Amino acid sequence: MRKYIIYIASFIGAALLQTGCYDDKGDYDYHDVNMMEIVIPETKLRMPKEEAVEVSIMPQISQTLEQNEENLVFQWKRLNPKATLGSDRMADYTDYSVGKECKVTVEPNESDNIGLMLVVSDKRNGTAWYQKGEITIIHPLNPCWFVLQEKEGKGVLGAIEGTPAGYFVYPDVFRSESNLSFPLEGKPLAVSARKNYGDSNLKSMFSYAGFTMNPALMIVTNQDLALLTPSTLMTRYTSDNILFEPVGKGDPLNIGYYKMNAQGELFINSGKAYCAPMDGYCLPFSVKQGSEFPVISAYGSYGTNYLFFDSENHRFLRATVPDWISYMTNQATQNIRKYGTKWNDQKPVQTYPISAGDSDAFDPNEIDPSLEMRDIVTGGSQGNFAYAIAAPQNGQELTVFKFSRTAPVCADLYTLDLSEANINIETAKFAASYAYTANLIFMASGNKLYRIDLDRGKVVELYQYEADPSAQITCLKFKDIENSNEELSMCLGLGVNTADKGVVVELRLTMAGDVAREENSIWVYEDPEQPIGKIVDITYNYE
Repeated sequence: MRKYIIYIASFIGAALLQTGCYDDKGDYDYHDVNMMEIVIPETKLRMPKEEAVEVSIMPQISQTLEQNEENLVFQWKRLNPKATLGSDRMADYTDYSVGKECKVTVEPNESDNIGLMLVVSDKRNGTAWYQKGEITIIHPLNPCWFVLQEKEGKGVLGAIEGTPAGYFVYPDVFRSESNLSFPLEGKPLAVSARKNYGDSNLKSMFSYAGFTMNPALMIVTNQDLALLTPSTLMTRYTSDNILFEPVGKGDPLNIGYYKMNAQGELFINSGKAYCAPMDGYCLPFSVKQGSEFPVISAYGSYGTNYLFFDSENHRFLRATVPDWISYMTNQATQNIRKYGTKWNDQKPVQTYPISAGDSDAFDPNEIDPSLEMRDIVTGGSQGNFAYAIAAPQNGQELTVFKFSRTAPVCADLYTLDLSEANINIETAKFAASYAYTANLIFMASGNKLYRIDLDRGKVVELYQYEADPSAQITCLKFKDIENSNEELSMCLGLGVNTADKGVVVELRLTMAGDVAREENSIWVYEDPEQPIGKIVDITYNYE
């Protein structure tokens, strides 16, 4: 068993829980009472995987009448396994150790926080004081920001594990976790984590049919890709059983684009688009328009619709996300996963032009050829809106096409002049969140983050990475754009590349889309002794 002596006082919470008093004997002969304050340092420990770890906790004691602790007796109690963490009930605790120092053995894979209580008694008169403590177990890579980096043309996966209150930085998480190198060949493109990989409705209704819903991590390079379990980095599916068509033909992969959202995943390989619905199987089928294969350059969704941009014909296409009936009647994906059936294009995603009516704000079938589609982001309550963001090459004006689940589908058209903000649209990145019912988009360019208020036609600077004016924000992602928890859907991460390192910046936003004013609303994750390299993409994992 490895032995660790850990004294962590970065976050100390002190409270005087109870003071003793003498019984009133009726003679009114009062005495001063020796008051006491007990401080138990907050202790954080990364969950051990292979060997038990011994943690040492040393409380800080102060008394009002005594200078030493010879009169004190220390009794540590440990919370029973089935009791509620933080309980005040003495019956929920069992005697654990005697003495001022408490040594706790944390067994491998012990994932629950360990509750403690310290009882300090004055042996001269029996007066007792109580203070609760806790050993916080930080789960491996949960929560964490995964950081995809590029080094000499190859991929490196890093991780920032924990929260601003306490975190670890791992520049090369495959090396630190399992002493292995990055498992994929090629130039890194994208990384995406998802808590519920699969459809929760299918899981609840048809668990017997094999539908799954588990945390997942997808890593993509231009030559390879793999779906992994985030907390263990164990590979679930490799490229030879994800993109079946090119692999089946013996062709090398040539991936130019990848994106995951609530409705599924889009892969573009050698210019051909494949879409995998969010059913947990990760089986992409061709994206088609009739018998043709449209040239897809951007992907998003609104409501229960996929949204694609056909850059060859300068138009939008949509497809209906499969419902549970479609899943149940389609055995193709299940047979491939369960029995190893050879892949074929049994269930292509059929797209259709979007009909424009009199009430629509624009014609989705005739988009100005001078506009290049930069991205399609999903926002609004329950993801009912999609914002397709376009701009001319080297231009200073954004054009945003808004799609809505309810009529009119082509809900609005916005144009914004960015010339005064001196923004390089060519390198700008965009994000949106379900948390905002207003038409808000967030944009990063250079070392700055902006909020775009489409209704007011305003672009407001929210944040600047001032440590390096030449820094570039290469990516931005909300922790979970779909979650109703504001801590997740309104917390935005930025991947920032400076002259000599990469850092991850976390911003907590308000309902108005401003940076919150509370403590730790802006946090820069970095470790000078373990610097992150050139960032390509980031994603947030929590389970």
